[in-house]
Amino acid sequence: MHSSWLHQPIKTPCASTAKAAHDQFSNLSGPPGALGVLAEIAERMAAMQKRLDPSADPCQLTLFAADHGISAAGISGMLPQQSSAFVRNCLNGTSASAVMCQSLGIRYEVVDVGLIHDLGPLPGLIRNRAGHGTADFRQTSAMSEHQLATALNAGRSAVERAVEAGVRIFIGGELGSGKTTSAGALACALLGMPPETVAGPGSGINAELMTLKATAIQDAVNHHQRFFSMPLDVLRRLGGFEIAALCGAYVACGQLGIVAIVDGFCASVAALLAITIHPPLKPWLFFGHRSAEPGQYAIFRSLEVQPLLNLDMRLGEGTGALAALPLLRTACALMQTRPA
Repeated sequence: MHSSWLHQPIKTPCASTAKAAHDQFSNLSGPPGALGVLAEIAERMAAMQKRLDPSADPCQLTLFAADHGISAAGISGMLPQQSSAFVRNCLNGTSASAVMCQSLGIRYEVVDVGLIHDLGPLPGLIRNRAGHGTADFRQTSAMSEHQLATALNAGRSAVERAVEAGVRIFIGGELGSGKTTSAGALACALLGMPPETVAGPGSGINAELMTLKATAIQDAVNHHQRFFSMPLDVLRRLGGFEIAALCGAYVACGQLGIVAIVDGFCASVAALLAITIHPPLKPWLFFGHRSAEPGQYAIFRSLEVQPLLNLDMRLGEGTGALAALPLLRTACALMQTRPA
């Protein structure tokens, strides 16, 4: 299985449409710049959609579910069997992300890209599995090249489904055991950060387990650091199937012309990887919120971006990005306003 599509070019936002959108906002009643970030959102949306009446609808959330081999180290508050239970909650509409999607009126899908416990065929579940969880990255690469390609392709396939449905905004979410440990290791490898600065509470662990988590991240970095020159190699050695799927999805959004809202820490690491591979991708990504996970702050600094919200959230599942969606809807609505 190949992922040669990953290196296809990113679409370029229309500069003339951005200028026209800026002029249109300048003609609205009120002091210049009074709409602040809302004006910036609207101008970016107009440039990317190449129209002065951009829209944040339809919107789709794709939730990628996978487990990590590092969860066997006992440093995750979520066990693999709990991941499977949470997927069932998502499918029956009782998870936080499912409830928010219903409230916001957006498309919702769940992709099993690598749970340890294969749920088999379930109504509403898309099975695009790269394996039964990743390997323990302290000792070996988290995934093979074939598994990495499978996970990346799962992300692109989700965006292709969105394109076919006429979706204008894509949100990717993630679920599974051990995900923030993997995201922390990736952040350390990509940004040169010390592990203790990225080892956060994740699914609710205490200070003692956070220390063990930092040690596990350091062990993984020590084991693989001679291979850190290529972002895809870093992803294959330290990442997760769901992080790879998110990375592939973000790249596909830029290639196919769909705006994406990035969620929390794990999603931001995936976005960092995607932008490292394709720097022109950055304008296509809105960062929805500032996670309570400490490792995300360095990613914002590195990318020189500002999150739209700060709600002290760290659930994952795309919930922080979903909370930011109304801002994009409002900005687009303001673009429909014409001065009296």
